[in-house]
Amino acid sequence: MKNICLITTLFFVPFIFKGQDAQGNPPTEIVKYYFVELISNPDRPELSKAAVDSIQRAHMANISHMIEDGKLLLAGPFENGGGIFILDVASLEEAKELAANDPAVKAGRLLTKIRPWYTSKGAFTLESKLSENE
Repeated sequence: MKNICLITTLFFVPFIFKGQDAQGNPPTEIVKYYFVELISNPDRPELSKAAVDSIQRAHMANISHMIEDGKLLLAGPFENGGGIFILDVASLEEAKELAANDPAVKAGRLLTKIRPWYTSKGAFTLESKLSENE
């Protein structure tokens, strides 16, 4: 829970300030993404290393596919297990479907918790975009 609060703070606070105009007014346009918490399943099935490695490769391939489709903006693991997806999709139902179809979720290795997440339009930039401009 501590990690989620820290990550939420790290993500959200810069967007609030960046979204304001010079007079401190709030942003004029808000966009919605879906924050998917990937939670290590404490009751995950015991599998061989080869099976776990296969699931992980499929999970990473799925991440690449969602990026190519323009649906996944950000993904990454937490230090002590689990991770996140930030999805740019039309509905909660689509976010649920994408999360449920991830190979690690299908295999019972990960559980998900999905929440709509709002920020000002244009405030969410990816590190790769920033490094391209340096």
